[in-house]
Amino acid sequence: MSSLFGLNEFNQLIHVREATRGLACQCRCVVCDEPLVARQGQVREHHFAHASNREPCDSNHESLLHQYAKQLIVQASGLTAPMTPTVARLLALEDHTTSTFLQALSAVQEEVTMGCIRPDLLVVTADGIQVAIEIAYSSFCDLIKVATFEKLNLPALEIDLSRFTPDNFDPDEVKKAVIESLARKNWVWPTAQQQEIETPAPPVSPPQPMVRQYLPEEIINFSGRWVSVKQFSSGDIAVRVVAFDPDLVSLVRSLAKAHRARYNPQYKTWNIPRWGANSVIQQLRQHAQSLQISIGPGSP
Repeated sequence: MSSLFGLNEFNQLIHVREATRGLACQCRCVVCDEPLVARQGQVREHHFAHASNREPCDSNHESLLHQYAKQLIVQASGLTAPMTPTVARLLALEDHTTSTFLQALSAVQEEVTMGCIRPDLLVVTADGIQVAIEIAYSSFCDLIKVATFEKLNLPALEIDLSRFTPDNFDPDEVKKAVIESLARKNWVWPTAQQQEIETPAPPVSPPQPMVRQYLPEEIINFSGRWVSVKQFSSGDIAVRVVAFDPDLVSLVRSLAKAHRARYNPQYKTWNIPRWGANSVIQQLRQHAQSLQISIGPGSP
């Protein structure tokens, strides 16, 4: 089969309609890495051909479409997504209008294993919330995958690209569908049914005196030096060294940065998103336990 995709000089996947005609396209075969020629004549359908004129390599349109769509999202550092009150609450967004641009806080990750699933893409928003993105062409998220997203409390957005067949592929239309448009995007979790369920409004009662609420806190003891870990209702945690200690500050900073935390200078805490909270807590406990053992009875 003739390939509609090639790798350009920047190792990016491009469609033949985006390429310069002939050898000037500077493209390579996605299978064998041989130089390609962009055939863009008036008679035959535009396609890439090997410069050596040998038979084209077998390639899978669905796999290449997945790769192309993921590349678009990575390059844009996010995408526009439909919004509902339920999804907005999960994403810690105050505005739940018809759409919002999910801006990635860090690099968009591809094919990250999470339990028994591997979302096509994983985006961490500017508020530190993870969002899974699935690219659909011939197969769509099944009930098992949706249940896993719910178990992980992981919002999941699916983009339907089934209409972009080899004979109906316009790069500009694909980019619009992936990045800008809402027409072919759907939240597979929370589902539409869950979004329609409204919590009954509680009965109106007289205002009560303000009572200050304190967050649950764990103190991890590093042989007399303390690290405070407070848990937010969202599942995020705030980690702070109680009294300044260079070694502990360095340890907490390295763990926090490894989990894409944000530093709050007002409270001198590292705010770690819920997806990394348990890992950070366990590592802090292990470091504290190792330190106590090393200076305990019987130590040299």
